[in-house]
Order: sequence, then structure tokens, then C-alpha cells
Amino acid sequence: MGERVHLPLYGQLKEHVSFSELRLFNECSWKWLLLKVFDNVVEDRSFQMDYGKAVHSGMEVLYGPDGTAASASEKALELYDQSLSTIGEMHPTDHAEAHRLRDLIPRIFEDALQCPDLQGIKPLKSELQLMEQIERTDGLSVKFKGFIDILFVKKLKTKSVIYVADFKTCQWGWPAHKFQDIEVISQILLYKHFFCKLTGADPKNVTTAFILLKKKPKVISPKGVEPVEYDLAVEVCKVGAGPKATEKALDYMQTTITKMHSYTYEKNFDACKRGWVDQVTKEERVAVCPFYDTPNCPATPPKV
Repeated sequence: MGERVHLPLYGQLKEHVSFSELRLFNECSWKWLLLKVFDNVVEDRSFQMDYGKAVHSGMEVLYGPDGTAASASEKALELYDQSLSTIGEMHPTDHAEAHRLRDLIPRIFEDALQCPDLQGIKPLKSELQLMEQIERTDGLSVKFKGFIDILFVKKLKTKSVIYVADFKTCQWGWPAHKFQDIEVISQILLYKHFFCKLTGADPKNVTTAFILLKKKPKVISPKGVEPVEYDLAVEVCKVGAGPKATEKALDYMQTTITKMHSYTYEKNFDACKRGWVDQVTKEERVAVCPFYDTPNCPATPPKV
């Protein structure tokens, strides 16, 4: 007689999960339920998100067949201009920042070609889709879904390695503690794990990295010296993907999938709003979840 499995009481909710779903669930399981199970449609976009999508698309062109900085820039600008024309009225600070980012786009691709860690690479594939079975012992049949931004081969001193890499737009870079945050690095660790499962590649010959695309590269020239010299807007940050780190990422995924099928979901009221002080106008500004204070998502906790 085989080992007894315990299928969740009400059956399976999802055929597959992505890393973005795992993060969303851990941020607010109620928002995940509304979006991913009940299929509520909301418009949740910003010029920052549109900028990221445009630059990512440009990177696909840059590292595609016969890609150049000029062709990549052309594609990204086309997409970003289209999005800006449909995004509607923006706060004056956002409007200025959105157009500053537009001016930065050509430099992103020029700096990518100058980045030392991207010199001499051989691109293999952009947007490689993953749809791999997750091994479970509870009767759930769930697949991991993802898209690897770029795969490339880089020659080292004594051998060549495959890079599984993901593009991330950011301000000046990432602080060191972010590379220790399992909710951040699990993405690239899971991509590597399932890439090796898909292809049979030896994990020892596969390296993981986030490629940071900086919106505000640091000034590296001495203060008061003209012209001002900036750091490269592109940086490759390797992520340790040994057995222990991979085990932690897999545990994060498995634990979250189990919680998804617990059928007990709660709204995280701390995630409803995000406040900050506008550095230009000095006013207090607030970004609100699109479900906030709607019939499906009350603004205040129920009275006990």
C-alpha cells in the first residue's frame, strides 16, 4: 500500500504558480485571492512599470540576432512613448521623472555593451518559458511557471558557464541586505533549479545573476568637476545558488503553495497604502492598492 496523501479539502485552486504569485500571496493573501482565483480585473499600472517593460523589451532586441544599442533603444522608446500617451494625467513630479527616464533609455543599452561582466558573452535565449512540475507529497499537481529574461554563456579562465539572469530596474543599485532576502533571491534560484530540471544541465555549471538597470547611476567624478561622470547604468550582480540556498528557495515555494490551499485568507491592512514624501514638492503622497475600499475589500478591519 502506497503512502497516503492528503489532498486539500476543496481540491486544487491553481494548475501552476509563478514567482510573482508567491510574492503577492505573502504580501497579501486576500489580494492574491481576488486577482488569481476570483479573476478580478483591475488597472494597476504606473510609468515606472511601463518603463521597466519597455527597457526589458529593448534588452531582448539588444541580445537578439544582429541586435545593436540603436535598435534596442528604438524599440524601447517606441513602447515607452506609446504607454506615456495612454497613462493619463500625472503628478508634476511624476511627469518630470517619466520624461527624464525617457532620456536615459539610449544610455541603458550603450552601457550594457560597456559592462565588463557582459563583455564577450554568447546569448542563448531570451524569455525562455518554464513550465515544470513541482514535486509534492500532498496530491497537488502544480507546475512552476516562469520566464527567464536571458540565458547566456560566458567563458572563464578554465571553463565556460551558463548564466541564468533576470533584468531588474532600480534606482542606484541594490543594498547588500537585499541579496540575503529569500523573498528576493528565490526568483533566480527557482529559475535555475527548474532550468536544470528542464534541460538536464549540471547545476555546478550554471550561474545566477540579477542584471540591474539603474535609473539613477551614482556620480563617480569629484564634486564640482565638469563634465559630471556617472557610473555605468548596468551592473551584473551574481547570486550564490548552492544547494543550501536552493533548498531555502524550494522551501519558500512549497510552504507558500501549501498556504494557498489552506483556504484561510486574510487581508494585510499594512499593504493597503504606501506613503512617502515627495522630494521635489515636499508634500506627503500616498499610493493605494486598487482593491482598497471596494466591496470586495473593505477599508477598515471588521469589528470583533
